[in-house]
Amino acid sequence: MKRFFSWFMVMVFLCLGASSAMAATPTPAPLQITEEVVTQVPDQIQQLLDLAYAEWEAGDGNELKKRNKYTDWNGSKTGYGWCGGFITWCTLEVGIPQQSWKKTPVGDAEGVVHVNEAGVGKLVTGYSRMNRTTMIPQKGFICVFGNRDTKFAGLTPLYHVGLVYDVEKLPDGRYRVTTIEGNVSSPGDATHKKATHAIRMYVRDYDPSAPKKDNLTLVPEDERDREENAVFSYHYTYNNPSLYVHMYLMPWIPET
Repeated sequence: MKRFFSWFMVMVFLCLGASSAMAATPTPAPLQITEEVVTQVPDQIQQLLDLAYAEWEAGDGNELKKRNKYTDWNGSKTGYGWCGGFITWCTLEVGIPQQSWKKTPVGDAEGVVHVNEAGVGKLVTGYSRMNRTTMIPQKGFICVFGNRDTKFAGLTPLYHVGLVYDVEKLPDGRYRVTTIEGNVSSPGDATHKKATHAIRMYVRDYDPSAPKKDNLTLVPEDERDREENAVFSYHYTYNNPSLYVHMYLMPWIPET
C-alpha cells in the first residue's frame, strides 16, 4: 500500500509539473517589422481594403441592426457588437485563409491569414499565438483599441478593433492612420440621420513611442486637408475620445 501511495504521489507531482510548464509557456514576442510604410501589399490584402471601402461607402452612414450580415456569418441568431465581425466578414468575402483561435498554431505563421473570430479578445489571442502582433501600423493591419475611460478601469483593455485602410509616416516618427471601423457612431447631418451602429472612417495621429494611453491624438486642424461631411469623407474625430492603440494585428507580415 505504501509503495502504491508513493508511486501515486510521484505521478501527481509529474503531472502537475507538466501542467505548470505548459501554463508557463511564454507568448511569442511581437515581431520586429519595418517602420517604413509599405505601399505594395499582397493582392488579397488590397482586395480586403477595397471591399471594406466599398462597404463603408455603400453603408452611407446609416444605422444597421444588431443582427446583420457582419454577424450572421458565424451563426449568430441575435447579433452582437460587430466591429470584429465586420473585419472577419470582409476577410471571408475575399478568400483570406482562416485560423480558429482555439487551434491557432503557436509560433510564426506564413502567408496571408486571419483568425476566424469576432470577439476582440479572441482575435488578439489567435494573432498572439501566431506571433503576429506589433506596435507599427501598416495597411491591412487590424488596430486593437483600448479605452482609458475610468468606467473601464481594471477591466480588459481590449475594447474595439478597426481595419487600417491607409498609413502615412510623419517626419517626427508618428503615423497618420486611416481606419475603417464597424459598429460605431455616425453623427448625421442635414441629410443623414444620427446612427449608433454604422461603418465609419477615421483619421488619427499615432505615436508608437508615446505611453500607450497617450499614443492617439487628433490631427491638427491646420493639417486637415480632406473635405468632411457625415458620410462620404474622411473624419478627423474619435468615435470615442478615450481610445488609444493597444496593438496592431497582422494578417500579413511586411519584410523585417
